[in-house]
Amino acid sequence: LLLTTYYLLLATHLSQHILHPPQAELDEVQGELNEMQRDFDDAMAAKQRTQNDADSTQRRMDAANRLISGLSGEKSRWTLQSEAFADEIHRLTGDVSLACAFMGYVGPFNADFRTLLRVERFAADAAARGIPMTANLNVTKFMVDDGTVGDWAIEGLPTDELSVQNGIMVTRSSRWPLLIDPQGQGLSWIKAREEVNQLRVTTLTDKRFRSHLEDAMSFGQPLLLENLGEEMDPIMEPVLDKAVQKAGRGLKLVLSDGKECEYSEAFKLFLCSKLANPHFAPELCAQATVIDFTVTMAGLEQQLLGRVVQRERAELEEQRQKLVEEVNANKKTLRGLEDDLLFRLASSTGNLLDDTSLIEVLQNTKETSAEVQEKLATAAEADQHISIAREEYRPVATRGSLIYFLVVDMASISPMYQVRTIPPHPHVPGP
Repeated sequence: LLLTTYYLLLATHLSQHILHPPQAELDEVQGELNEMQRDFDDAMAAKQRTQNDADSTQRRMDAANRLISGLSGEKSRWTLQSEAFADEIHRLTGDVSLACAFMGYVGPFNADFRTLLRVERFAADAAARGIPMTANLNVTKFMVDDGTVGDWAIEGLPTDELSVQNGIMVTRSSRWPLLIDPQGQGLSWIKAREEVNQLRVTTLTDKRFRSHLEDAMSFGQPLLLENLGEEMDPIMEPVLDKAVQKAGRGLKLVLSDGKECEYSEAFKLFLCSKLANPHFAPELCAQATVIDFTVTMAGLEQQLLGRVVQRERAELEEQRQKLVEEVNANKKTLRGLEDDLLFRLASSTGNLLDDTSLIEVLQNTKETSAEVQEKLATAAEADQHISIAREEYRPVATRGSLIYFLVVDMASISPMYQVRTIPPHPHVPGP
């Protein structure tokens, strides 16, 4: 047994002695192989980084090409607009002052006196004080865009200058509007405009007037108070003053009799009087924005033209109405696309070329804008043809408008000629 063990140990020793040189060489070769593998991995990593950089550069080049293509033709327009905006900012103080004076003071007057106040009083005073402002400022263009005016027209508001001014004061004034509306055209417009908001209609003599008022304030619904006389119910004083108070997380309004009512910021109040020449108390004139909605000759003529065409050629008037809606929708789409694009460009962070979503939006905006512009051009051509056809009935509308105002103005000759105007149609007043 000892001899066997001795021979095994000797054989192991001899085998290790024989294999030692090859093992050392193998370890050396393995070390070189590992080093070469590391070099290979580093080279592959560098290659991958180079490839990634190349791909990123290619993507940026593609994005730059798409960006240049998307913004082609905009440089000159945006440059001119930028210069115009700089000049507009310089004149903004005077323009806003004139707009505020317009909103606060001209509502109760007719078109001629409004122009007199704006041009010979407000603008002249601003010029005398050296306030920069736009020469011959068009208040309607300054305060509202064409898309909004188109919406009002669809809702039933006439498109003459006085009616658009009235629409601006109704929707933009910080005080509740009080309409002097003997023909009811403002009343009809408000009903059509606020119908989707669950408009409540009531009068001061309605036995459920208090309930309508409190519910409208609580649920944030519009309230139309029609057939208003020269006197206002004292219960409305806090409402007209907007004497709203904080109540925990909500709002409340305390009526004149001491009752507390919940108040929603979505609440709207419209006051409407059919008196042609009311004498409101000075306090009421200060609390509300008094607006003269009396129909003008131009406005009545336009409405009568629509009625005549509707009777004689109904399909033409329907086509025109549909065209107005389409044009208005396209203009709003175009405006929305431009606003969205400018917002994304202004709020984009980092490298603009890495923002693929912005590039896609830009491309889609340009394509959609081109389609909308084409539709607007087609609509303008169609509107021209429709207008030519409608103008054939213009003399009828002109005579009708003239007769109406002659009959109304006969009361200036003698009280015996006074007549009560009864509108035969929600949008068309008549004697």
